[in-house]
This record gives sequence, C-alpha cells and structure tokens, in this order.
Amino acid sequence: TGQVAKTERPKTIAGLLTDPSIKQQMALALPKHMTADRLARIALTEVRKNPTLGKCDQGSFLGAIMQCAQLGLEPGGALGHAYLLPFENKRKQITEVQFIVGYRGMIDLARRSGQIVSLSARAVHAGDRFHYSYGLNETVDHVPAENGGGELTHVYAVAKLRDGGVQFEVMN
Repeated sequence: TGQVAKTERPKTIAGLLTDPSIKQQMALALPKHMTADRLARIALTEVRKNPTLGKCDQGSFLGAIMQCAQLGLEPGGALGHAYLLPFENKRKQITEVQFIVGYRGMIDLARRSGQIVSLSARAVHAGDRFHYSYGLNETVDHVPAENGGGELTHVYAVAKLRDGGVQFEVMN
C-alpha cells in the first residue's frame, strides 16, 4: 500500500526549535548577521529562564521567534533587543507569546536603517537647567547640575540624521 509519511508538529517548544524544517524557515527570514542555530539557542535559553514560555501556544511562540528573525533581533538576554512575554488570551483560553521590541532593539533597527548618524538618550533631574521647544525652530538645551541634580523630571532622546537633520523626543 502506498502510505504517505505523516509529519507531526513537535510536542514541545524545545522540539519545535530543534526541528530542522523550522530552523530552515528561520534561516530564510534571518538577516546575514544571525544564524538559525544561534536564534534557536537563545530562544531555548529564554524558555529555560521563563518556563511559562514552554507551555505557550506553539504557533504564537513560533510567530514571535519569526518576528525576531525577520528584524534580526535577539530575544531577552544581555542585549535587550526584544522580549518574549507569555500572556493569557482569555478569549481563546490559551497562553500565547507576545513579541515586544525593547528600546535597545529600536536603537539597533534605527542604526541599521542607515539614516541615523548618532543617537543619544539623557535623563534630566530637578536641579538641571533644561529647556525645550517644538515648532518651526525646535530646540533642546540641557545643562546637568554639578551635584547630580535631584529627582528625575524628564528623559529625552536626540537622533542626528544622515541628511543633517536632528530629531528629538522629550518625555516627562
């Protein structure tokens, strides 16, 4: 009889990450600076650090890993590029994985775009001299206090663009 071999999805997240066909799909999505083996090892480490991830819906877990692959960002770890967070989907009655890009991942993506010359972030304290204005002539002026400044009042980021422009964002 001509039986067709039935392929089953691996029963665990660890099995999913070590499956050669899954790794092949990850490799197709990855940029040149990352390998599927490295991404799979990092993802397995995240599952060991947070065992709830191992109990999540495999489709959502794989989707989150593929988002990491497509963006070339490493989940968790020391780099803090992206995070894999389990959350309860009460409507579907399952635990899913949510992919969240960390601020370091956003900086990495911005730098890789080729449009950013430099990017810096600063904290403003109560004793600092700080002024900013938006409009046609946007400015930010910050002189930190000599003594450390006191309570945190604002944070801001400044990006210098390749075309000579400057963009900043202030948050209180």
